[in-house]
Amino acid sequence: MANMTRYKPFNEFVTLRDAMDRLFEESVIAPRSTHAASHRALPANIYETAEDFTLQIPMPGVKPEHVEINVQQEVVSLKWQVGAEIPENAKVYYHGFPKREYQRSLTVPTPVDSGRAEASYQDGILTLRLPKAEHARPRSIKVNAAQN
Repeated sequence: MANMTRYKPFNEFVTLRDAMDRLFEESVIAPRSTHAASHRALPANIYETAEDFTLQIPMPGVKPEHVEINVQQEVVSLKWQVGAEIPENAKVYYHGFPKREYQRSLTVPTPVDSGRAEASYQDGILTLRLPKAEHARPRSIKVNAAQN
């Protein structure tokens, strides 16, 4: 005897939620822009001491004069160029390291004294020392006992 399964036409319908989930899963495309992709992929370290913040960003192959740093309140903005020059009369077989411009903005928890900020570049790592603004530094207040 053969098994028979009753046809249920409503089982073939997809809920709106399932259809929307599938739509979003299938429509997400990796960004093609190098700026958008590089913004998320750039590593950085930020750490804090009582007096300042230190920011470290790897920038191999960057000339220090091609780095632009702006500090405003608690936002640090960086912009830099990287790339190798190819002489005009050279025959190019592969050009996989074109000139590119990168930029990144990072926010620290408290305002920074931009007038005392310092930047150094060593072994391909840019290090920024960002002193905290005087009004943002923690203070110890001594309690004096009232004398009668």
